[in-house]
Amino acid sequence: MRSGLLGRAAGATALGLVIASCNSSTSYGGGGGCTPTATQVCMVGLSFSPASLTVTAGTTVTWNNGSSTTHSVTSATGSTDVYDSPDIGVGSTFQHTFATAGTYHYYCRFHGTNGNPPTGMSGTITVN
Repeated sequence: MRSGLLGRAAGATALGLVIASCNSSTSYGGGGGCTPTATQVCMVGLSFSPASLTVTAGTTVTWNNGSSTTHSVTSATGSTDVYDSPDIGVGSTFQHTFATAGTYHYYCRFHGTNGNPPTGMSGTITVN
């Protein structure tokens, strides 16, 4: 009888933890201090902000992970400018310099799907 009560108590505790985590105040917003700029893209929740950025040739773009999950920045299929970031943890950044004019699609390996253009968590850099 005692082990049955302990099992139910453990189950209730686990259920309470699941419910508490569903009601947590954790946000996927840009609260990590990331503000988009003319050369910075923020990872906000499961999206890039801005989703489209236009820069001049020779510009270095910085992706800043302002969300609470790991992301990546990976060039899409068919891109003539190929890059694939390491996993970008919370508060970390990745940089890439775009040397040649063109339109470059990219996506997050964890939250997007490769393609031309990619879907899900994805973005576009236009270089003039």
